[in-house]
Amino acid sequence: MNETFWTHTIWYILLGVITCISLAIGLLKADNPKKAFAFFLIISGAALHFETLILIYFKSYVYYPEILPHPPFAFDDSLAGNLFSQSSIGASTLLVTVFNLNFYGIWLIVAAYAGLEEAFLALGIYRHHWYKTWMTVLALFLLFWTAKILYRKLRPESPPILYYACIYSALFPLHVIILGWGIFVLFRIQDFNTTLFSDPFYSRHFLFLIQFWLLAFPIMYLHFRKIRWIWQAPVILLLYAGFYLGDKFHLFLIRDGWPWFWIVSTVSIAWMYAAVVLMD
Repeated sequence: MNETFWTHTIWYILLGVITCISLAIGLLKADNPKKAFAFFLIISGAALHFETLILIYFKSYVYYPEILPHPPFAFDDSLAGNLFSQSSIGASTLLVTVFNLNFYGIWLIVAAYAGLEEAFLALGIYRHHWYKTWMTVLALFLLFWTAKILYRKLRPESPPILYYACIYSALFPLHVIILGWGIFVLFRIQDFNTTLFSDPFYSRHFLFLIQFWLLAFPIMYLHFRKIRWIWQAPVILLLYAGFYLGDKFHLFLIRDGWPWFWIVSTVSIAWMYAAVVLMD
């Protein structure tokens, strides 16, 4: 067991247990558990998009969960801590919406998060750079009230742009977090160029997003436009070409050997397609 388990990791695990309990309660309470779970993915995806901006590009704070003993990059351990944080927020948002909490209920949850953030700071397992806890308070109030409105509006007759935006948001945790980072990166099957920009993490995560967009937008178009399979083939071939060029120019760093190229590209395309179909 890692020597920092009882000083760092255990607190993130406890947060993860609370998150699982909150998610289970939310799904049991919901009239439509499938919609509720989809909503959890949508909110988690939106939070992770926001986190990509302020955590990676604006360097707002850093996590020290000490969960990954030998990550590809040291910053990957901070990303792991961030996933515990954002999945917790997604589960709490689900509770707010399915229980239709009022101002006082929302205030209690926000206050709990503020206290939790200060506790993590005191324990030395999380550190602010320029960020402050009061920003979390404001962001959570805005998120919870917006989520309550969005949850009511998510119906079969919802405007298409809202529906597609929600599908896109949910694809982020399903594809980027589970497959791209959780499997390919952490098992050192694929990574991304770190020299495109002066900051290696800007480069890495920018290319991560490029690969995500390369897959998400065309596959969503194919699915929702109900393009016939015979006409989908050229688009799929173009996706393979995108992977090939990314690998050829050392932007997508796929493990050496042609089998790995075909495994990564094929699994990525198939996984994205399955994720779109699942969410739809």
